[in-house]
Amino acid sequence: MEKLTKRLRSSLVENPSIEIKKSDIWSLPVLTLSVEYKRVRKSKMDILMKMMLLTFEEADIRRAANLSEMLLVEELFIEDLIKKMQRTDLIQIDKGNYRLTMKGKEQLKSGIVEEDMDLEGTDVIYSPNHDEFWLELNGSVPKTDEELTVFRYENNEDNINHNRILEVLSESKNGLDENGLQLVVADILSYEKQSVLHVPCLEFQLYHKEQDIFYSRVWNTLLGQWDHTLERQIEERELVTWREKWEMKEPISE
Repeated sequence: MEKLTKRLRSSLVENPSIEIKKSDIWSLPVLTLSVEYKRVRKSKMDILMKMMLLTFEEADIRRAANLSEMLLVEELFIEDLIKKMQRTDLIQIDKGNYRLTMKGKEQLKSGIVEEDMDLEGTDVIYSPNHDEFWLELNGSVPKTDEELTVFRYENNEDNINHNRILEVLSESKNGLDENGLQLVVADILSYEKQSVLHVPCLEFQLYHKEQDIFYSRVWNTLLGQWDHTLERQIEERELVTWREKWEMKEPISE
């Protein structure tokens, strides 16, 4: 942490017009969540499946043999497809006949087949101060020997819900598989708060002599970059008092 502090201080004062008035280090509490979710593999419905679903929708079909005769397709092949359709909840038996489920009707209408994949899990970090979720981060949280005070404007409220987690996972996890088929996050099955992570942040209160302005820079070690959100939260509350305090301590020359 000491090396990081020196490096940041050096970078800030490369401009001789910039003066560091004060520096500090504190921790930002963020929540770690364990999320279980489901993805589906989407593909275009082939002609045979579409013909089978249409037949189930319009005719009374009791046995694979009946459908095999109608479509002129090998009966064993028809049986395998029927089993797959039942397993994926596209069809069901109703009064002895195969009928489309609501899911089957929706997929027939869209022409897109959705195949469920195995359940997956991942860790998600939520920061109440940013009201943001993070999955993949550039930095890592360094260890400190001292016990840090919590950010003075800590936000204890959270806006965690199913839809927001689904949105952030979709942005990260949607894509294509090795065969070029579309993979889509379909649902968040569960999420649990695991622990509170305390992220060290380095704060610098600065004065630019030529521009006659005070401002803050905050390095977020979890993000591995300057954190404009935290900087703004500090400046909105303290800029006026900074000017009053520093101008009283020592006149600022033009």
